[in-house]
Amino acid sequence: MDAEAVPLKRSINSEGSESEEEVTEIGMLPAFIMSINFIIGAGFFSMPYVFYHGGILWGALTLIVVTITLIITSNWTLETCSRAQALDTVIRESDIPDLTFQDVSIIGKRNSTFGSVNSRTRLIKPKYEITNTRKFEFTELMEVFFGKPGRIITAAMIIIYLLVTLTAYATIFASTWSLVIPYNTSIHSFGLCNLTDYEGLLPGGTCLNSYRFSVLIFACIVIPISAMDVKTMKPFQIALSFSMQFTIAMGIIHCIYGLAVGNVANDEHKTPHPTRFFSFSFDSFVNMVPIVVYSQVLHEGIPMIAQPARDKTKLHKLFAGALTFACMVYLTFSVLTALRFREDVASTASLNWNLTRKPGNPILVRMISYLIMMTPSIVVCSAYPLCAITLVTNLFLLITGRDLSTDPKYKNKLKAIGCVISLLPISSALFISNLKTLSKYAGLIAFVLIMFIPIMLQVQSRRKCRRVFGRVDMWIEESIAASLSLREEDRLQLLDKYAKLRDVMTMTPYYSSWWSRTWVVVVVTVVSSLLFVLGAISAFTITAES
Repeated sequence: MDAEAVPLKRSINSEGSESEEEVTEIGMLPAFIMSINFIIGAGFFSMPYVFYHGGILWGALTLIVVTITLIITSNWTLETCSRAQALDTVIRESDIPDLTFQDVSIIGKRNSTFGSVNSRTRLIKPKYEITNTRKFEFTELMEVFFGKPGRIITAAMIIIYLLVTLTAYATIFASTWSLVIPYNTSIHSFGLCNLTDYEGLLPGGTCLNSYRFSVLIFACIVIPISAMDVKTMKPFQIALSFSMQFTIAMGIIHCIYGLAVGNVANDEHKTPHPTRFFSFSFDSFVNMVPIVVYSQVLHEGIPMIAQPARDKTKLHKLFAGALTFACMVYLTFSVLTALRFREDVASTASLNWNLTRKPGNPILVRMISYLIMMTPSIVVCSAYPLCAITLVTNLFLLITGRDLSTDPKYKNKLKAIGCVISLLPISSALFISNLKTLSKYAGLIAFVLIMFIPIMLQVQSRRKCRRVFGRVDMWIEESIAASLSLREEDRLQLLDKYAKLRDVMTMTPYYSSWWSRTWVVVVVTVVSSLLFVLGAISAFTITAES
């Protein structure tokens, strides 16, 4: 792991003035781990259930298609961040009075390099990339390229999505603890829960008391962590990430062993249920699609992770690797768990090890079962603060239109407000415990956030860069002509400034590749639309059933 570096950077604060501040850089390994923690969350534990009932093969293929699509759209998100920073540089460095982010009616020269046609002055053509000088949150990108309505709509969607996600985290913790921890006392009427208690929206009887008490324990853990800085959380994030991967590995090994000895469905049936590997059920398949999409959400966290990452030239590989790694983990765990437990697979997969932890089984099996069940409930404690920080940032972007997270004078206020807001999803978890239902509704919002918004940003950012850079290029030509009457010293200073501006305008985004082409945008749009229709059918079916 690389050592930390804390360089001083001159940045533009939320009020538009320059300030000198410390920008903490992190190595690529911590950035990768943070990305994994951002991806692997609540949706992961619903996947074995929907894989089995929707058809294991079809679930695997859907996950692969979704992952490839999201790798492309994550790259477009990076390109858009890069274009936004280039626009920020050009707008600040040029002296055109009416040139702003909101100027969307500019008519300028159109060319394939997004700007000046005069690139003969440079021997090597560099590419503009994401820098430490300014972070463009996902919501800010929508405002840059679509104006205030884009910011409001996107911020509202992210807030709703994160509230549902944080509620799901609380249900994972509380359902696990109420199933494993013996709270049973005559004073408080706590009872140990069973898997059947979580088939509905909320358990009943004494199990409900245990579940809600577990929600309160979760609140006591995550609220203080939510007040930490991202840098302070780093050791905690790394430790829990490795714990999670180790636990998943134990679950995979346990499933392989069970399949190898023929111990399927916990020996509860004389004739094990069919594997349903090649079977297909349309109703179950459409319920699976939004959960698969929900399990791979990363995009709203890309700016937060990308800004402090040290080697920004490899960001596209970083996020593509994180999504690919998560996909492989999901595939292995979901397929093996579905084959191992079959019809008995729980909607929260880690709870399947409840039976194997009971007395009568070998001590090693019981220890592994406790580990598999308990670790996910602890790991969501690491994901909760990351999502809470993003939630608070977008809330203030929605209300004020400013990213206050980069302004030191609002640091403590944001922490306090973040702790208060974190109580909202925890309160919601007191009245719903069904993870599968939460995942489906969150997945429907995720379609827009990680598929359609990156597509819109990719198209509009290219269009706006051509317009703005074309106008600035014409201004440079006019300014150079007017500078002929100046003294040579003054004229050289202006020419140097114009050369730097053209260096920005003639550069293409560092993260551009063959999948940034128009035909790829069309294909991704078609695939995303088809998946969204299936997800909408799932939500409509749920509404009709309820």
